[in-house]
Amino acid sequence: MAKNTFSVKNDMQYLFKPKVSLSKIERKKKRRAWAFAIGSVLVLIQLVLTVLFLLKMFKLDILPFKYLFMINIILILLVLYDFTSQFTKSHILGKLISVMLSCLILFTYLFAAKFDSVLDKLGAANVEIDIVDVCVLSNDKAQNLNDAANYKFAINSTASNANINTSIESISSETGKTIKPTEYTNWSNLVNALYDNKNVQAIVINHSMMSIISQEFPDFEDSIKIIKTYEYKEKVELDASNVNVKRDPFIIYVSGISSDDGEDTKLASKALSDVNILAVINPETKQVLLVTTPRDSYIKISNSSGITGYDKLAHAGSYGVDKSIEALENLYGINIDYYVKINFAGSQAVIDALGGITIESEIEFTNGWEAAPVSYHFVQGANECDGEKAIAFARERKAFAAGDFQRGRNQTAVIKGIIQKATSPAILTRYSAVMDTVSDMFLTNIPSSAISDLVKLQLSNSTPWNIQTYSISGKTDEYRHLEVSNVYGASIVLPYEEDISTATKLMNKVIAGETFDVDTYLNSDN
Repeated sequence: MAKNTFSVKNDMQYLFKPKVSLSKIERKKKRRAWAFAIGSVLVLIQLVLTVLFLLKMFKLDILPFKYLFMINIILILLVLYDFTSQFTKSHILGKLISVMLSCLILFTYLFAAKFDSVLDKLGAANVEIDIVDVCVLSNDKAQNLNDAANYKFAINSTASNANINTSIESISSETGKTIKPTEYTNWSNLVNALYDNKNVQAIVINHSMMSIISQEFPDFEDSIKIIKTYEYKEKVELDASNVNVKRDPFIIYVSGISSDDGEDTKLASKALSDVNILAVINPETKQVLLVTTPRDSYIKISNSSGITGYDKLAHAGSYGVDKSIEALENLYGINIDYYVKINFAGSQAVIDALGGITIESEIEFTNGWEAAPVSYHFVQGANECDGEKAIAFARERKAFAAGDFQRGRNQTAVIKGIIQKATSPAILTRYSAVMDTVSDMFLTNIPSSAISDLVKLQLSNSTPWNIQTYSISGKTDEYRHLEVSNVYGASIVLPYEEDISTATKLMNKVIAGETFDVDTYLNSDN
């Protein structure tokens, strides 16, 4: 070994000498010197990439210790071998291994960095955006605030929050006029006054109220135009969860909003929660229960001003995701640890990135044009679906006698299909595409450390998750007063008390560590 080392040192003096001035033996030494130099550079690149990769893996903490330990040992031994081989006749093999391994490490590092960036982006979910609009009639000549400076303004005092008052102050400041809005206590009187356009010519409302107003005035959004928008960032105030997701049972609230474009601003904004699913997860038994509550459930909710009353569950989302969580916690007597906010229509991209999903349909049907521009036929049982077909499955309502109740069950089936595909080995071949799309479709307050622990759990225990579903049904009723949003004559769903009780029992069984099949349980004497 000493002889070889001395020979390399001796050869290096010929590295940059002109070839024409060298003897045959010296040219050979020059070639050996270049071979050693190139090999050393390749090994140095390999070493740098190895260090960066290991630092990233330690930061992410997604690999079980035994795997991380083995990877460390293997990578270190390969660096040592590739370097020492440059002193021997095996230097060509060492160079080949170094190049191939460097490419593999770089490829894996970029994936890990992408996963890290997604975790950082998802971690921004502790902030919601409240949008306040200044509106006039669509045919009004006013195009901006200055045009409306002398208008008579109005607000709904019972549905307003502090941001409305802040916006009024901003309007006064920007126009140089002191704005003193007329206060109404319900949307009906306020909107009719705007339509009359005498005592009210402009209104200031939270954008999240648009869909609520449209239930009483279907033409409302077409009848107005927005001449000014204010945005206010608000921290979502939730009790911090200290569960160990690798060991302790926990509950995630999945909120599906109605935005169609998938933009982060839409996800972060307060909006109606059209999909309301509770995912009860026990990591030790690998049991998951998905419980769906109808969006029109007539239950107690509260708004940001502290007003509490019976209203639609979907409307709670207009006041913030924390209000939806509060309503569901009170309904079922549970504690929700985390939330995931999904742009349900935008999830089409995520499903496509996964390479499609398998959806188990309870019944055979064909979707109508309201659900999708293409009519898809779904069989009872397994259906292979790409993103567009899956969203059509989730949005269809009119094809069912059970209407929204069946749609709720179908939405749960889509979520189940996504979970099954995302936890299968097939995800490895789709990892990059999924990472490129998932951060634009989801917001969550699950800590990055908890997400890492869940990935680590799946890698260390590949046993399939037992995913069960249960949906709340109820009686459809009309002409109810929505006490919080102050809308009259609304169509609502009165959830069956027996269903709520059953859902609570099933959730508690998962938390207690029991494994079961929902259908078997429901058909037993329980």
